[in-house]
Amino acid sequence: MNVNDAHILIVDDDKKYALELKNSLTEIGEVDVVHSEEEFNTVFAPYKYDLIFLDLRLREAKEGLDLLENIIGEDPLSVVIIISGYGDIATAVEALDKGAKTFLEKSKVSPQEICIRAEHALKESVQERRIRQLERSSEIDEFVGDDTKIQKIKELINGVAQDGETTVLIRGETGTGKELVAKAIHRLGVRSQWPFVTTALVEKNIETIVSELFGHEKGAFTGAVDRHYGCFEEAHKGILFLDEIGDLPVDIQAKLLRVIEEKKIRRMGGNKDINVDVQVVTATNRPLEEMKDDGRFREDLYYRLNVFPIHLPPLRERRKDIPLLAKYFLSHLRKKGKTQIKNFTDNAVELILNYRWPGNVRQLQSVVTSAVLVCGLEGSQKIAKRHIEPLLLPHYALHGSDSQSVFKTLAETELRMAENALIRSGGKKTEAWKLLKYKNRFSMLRRVKRIMSEHPDLAEQFPELKKSYS
Repeated sequence: MNVNDAHILIVDDDKKYALELKNSLTEIGEVDVVHSEEEFNTVFAPYKYDLIFLDLRLREAKEGLDLLENIIGEDPLSVVIIISGYGDIATAVEALDKGAKTFLEKSKVSPQEICIRAEHALKESVQERRIRQLERSSEIDEFVGDDTKIQKIKELINGVAQDGETTVLIRGETGTGKELVAKAIHRLGVRSQWPFVTTALVEKNIETIVSELFGHEKGAFTGAVDRHYGCFEEAHKGILFLDEIGDLPVDIQAKLLRVIEEKKIRRMGGNKDINVDVQVVTATNRPLEEMKDDGRFREDLYYRLNVFPIHLPPLRERRKDIPLLAKYFLSHLRKKGKTQIKNFTDNAVELILNYRWPGNVRQLQSVVTSAVLVCGLEGSQKIAKRHIEPLLLPHYALHGSDSQSVFKTLAETELRMAENALIRSGGKKTEAWKLLKYKNRFSMLRRVKRIMSEHPDLAEQFPELKKSYS
């Protein structure tokens, strides 16, 4: 729904005020006006109105509350704003409990200000519906975004997914969601009923990469005690996602090119070719064009992989998606029982909108997860600016994109919160996980151990934590 095409209903027995309000609201949509419950019943239908302004008192005191219950019961997607000449706090609370979006006093808010509130409420409603749609999705790796750049990428995804054969090269900075695009191609495509296999080609020796991609026979090398099926075989009829393709050693690039062109692999130590039917999707944040020109990446492989390029914009270039993504990550934490927090304060949203996000979507997800832990310890109902600000790095926000430093700082923050929880619980691990809203004590154990193994230098900074979880 476009906010400027909204269908609005005003229910108010003050005809002069209703007309004045209508004149203010016509710039954001079509406006109907009724002055009684009887007139309301003649025009109202479920899902007809995007926004309803409802006077609290029509003929009888609190008659508007009865209408409110009727509206929400018939159309739970309706956005209802209560307007009244009476500032009764108890009644306002009752209206909010019954499903009203907000409560406004006529004497304190002009029709022009109400128009601004209406636009905000409509935009928030669109976003909330989108969040609910994402929450209902069984795919937790949804590629989320409403920005025009993302909409174009979704069109490209749909096209290549239905083709099912073309090789795809996904480009973008670290953390922009390259694997999510690959998963979307699989989920939406003709190969969706078959496997999706992923592997990263970074920091592995040549023997390991060859074995991982093409498999090996028993006895192919020292330690090869059994036959191993490589990624190409595991992905037969499905999609193979090769992440960090720019890190593939030159010695293996020719082998990969041959497999893609001939659709045949040979296991290490084997003596026969094996036919494989795989759509290959690759990704990198490396400058392949420069690598091609200086001989670090084969030119023929570059052109074979770059048949269908998809470029992902950094998060700072799709700012309208930032609140949507943040609420999406928060909703999944609620869904998994990690938190009861439902929203962000306005100053928190302003902060995340103005930050550059050098680690992109992945960093945003990490920050939301960490902020939930901080907020939970404090007992707050909403994530505020003070919960997020310590998790951000001003230096990198302004001058660089060292995502490794970003994620290490987030890891340090999480360990600090875990140690604080352990200290507050008197060293009782059975209580510490509850303070941090982990699913159970084993979830906290696994998370702490994982961070300390990935960042052993950080473990030394938290002796109590290391002592309890090592």
